[in-house]
Amino acid sequence: MYLQVTNNRTEIYGALPEQLDTLDQHLRYPTPMAAPIEKGIDLPMVDLGGWDGWARCLHRPRTRPPWFPSGLLGYVQHYCRCYGWPVNVQDARKRPELDIPEVTAHIGLRPYQRQAMERALAMGRGVIDSPPRSGKTRLAAAIQRELNTRTLWIAPTDRIVQQTVGVLEGFFGRGYVVHQVGSSGLAAAGKVKVMCCTTATAVRLSPEFFQSRECLIIDEFHHSASSSYRTIFSLSEHIYFRYGMTGTFFRSGGDDMAMHALLSETIYKISSEELRRLGHLVPANVVFLPVPGPNLTGLSSHTFQSGHGKRGIHEHEGRNQLVAWVATYLARMGRRVLVLVGTKKQGYALRGLLQAYLGQSSDPGAYQPVEFISTDMDRTRQGEVLESFEAGGVIQVLIGTTILGEGVDIPSADALVYARGERAEVSLTQAMYRVVTAAGEKTGAVVVDFADRHHRKLAEHAEERLRVYFSEPLFSVQVLSDIRFFPGWLQNLVPKTVG
Repeated sequence: MYLQVTNNRTEIYGALPEQLDTLDQHLRYPTPMAAPIEKGIDLPMVDLGGWDGWARCLHRPRTRPPWFPSGLLGYVQHYCRCYGWPVNVQDARKRPELDIPEVTAHIGLRPYQRQAMERALAMGRGVIDSPPRSGKTRLAAAIQRELNTRTLWIAPTDRIVQQTVGVLEGFFGRGYVVHQVGSSGLAAAGKVKVMCCTTATAVRLSPEFFQSRECLIIDEFHHSASSSYRTIFSLSEHIYFRYGMTGTFFRSGGDDMAMHALLSETIYKISSEELRRLGHLVPANVVFLPVPGPNLTGLSSHTFQSGHGKRGIHEHEGRNQLVAWVATYLARMGRRVLVLVGTKKQGYALRGLLQAYLGQSSDPGAYQPVEFISTDMDRTRQGEVLESFEAGGVIQVLIGTTILGEGVDIPSADALVYARGERAEVSLTQAMYRVVTAAGEKTGAVVVDFADRHHRKLAEHAEERLRVYFSEPLFSVQVLSDIRFFPGWLQNLVPKTVG
């Protein structure tokens, strides 16, 4: 078997049909439709055209050689070794010659960051897999400076893009990076060394603009299983240097292969235990509190968003009152509190409850003891609120939707109230690391979650979250049988020692 590798795809020559059939069995993953189809369930209003619900990464066109995404080259080589198939790999990718960096800005790197940078420069592509709060933006900035190439830097949200632009301008000055929104002004943006934008903007950029780029950096790479990223990589066929950054190099939905098809080789990995030993992260104590009230009945929908999630989490009065009481107690104990919610409606409800406890200013332009950041808030105001919270001003509790769930620096926060429920491991992991950044005199953090037992599905979700907390070495976990024990638990905390 002969494999010819290019930036986006690897073509297969000389493979026997049975070998291709075997590879096809390995290079596939189930979509949500696969299980009901295999059980013979008729899906209404869906014309599948004979499709079995499995997404296949091995493509077998009639008029061209079979091929697979080059990110899966390691997969294929592994299976070839397992089956004893001789394979010859011809790498047709051309590594560009590099100039010396044109900027001399000092970017101080920790020893592990310098090791990661050196490996990234040597390998030319791959994923930097390190926990949230480990300094991946700084590391990627150093890589970009050393490459000295025109770079497209993509992040999933505008808030993360703004934060990234601020970091790059701090290192390189204004004019080195442009924050692109939409597709206007591409001619001018193409002359700038680094364009930073959201995924939504990147997919609308012209093929001509992509031709001006020589390096691709993807922040929060765990989002890359979506079709938008496949479009971006298809437009980046000519780009050799490709880097992903993530603190959660896995997918909650079992479609890891869709992400790995773009980049699967890990450049560098460091554990949370090591970062704790180096003094960059602090340990956290997690507590699960029981939710009072009867079981949910009479739901008109079986889905999370319109059924048990809506009634049992987002709009559950007793649960939201418990969340507000916990956040208030933490704030009055001197904690800097972050509350993450599942919907804007839940956020507004909690803001109202917390304002009743912590008060509010009569000046509509002033910062409030309780602030809620969502897409309803102007972007400039979002940044100002975050800066005020970090500065230790009047804001005691910061409520946020997913806009604060990942990639946003809030190092002063030392207490998280995870009010959104759900079971997604990636979202939870990103969220719980919001409060463990070592900053100032912080020696530990607190995470409060809820033992939802008022619906079977919600109880399953709570058990899944409990499993995630237990799997992270930085986190000590305790489940309380009564909410009255929470004040005593908080006052008697002993910082966890790791390693």
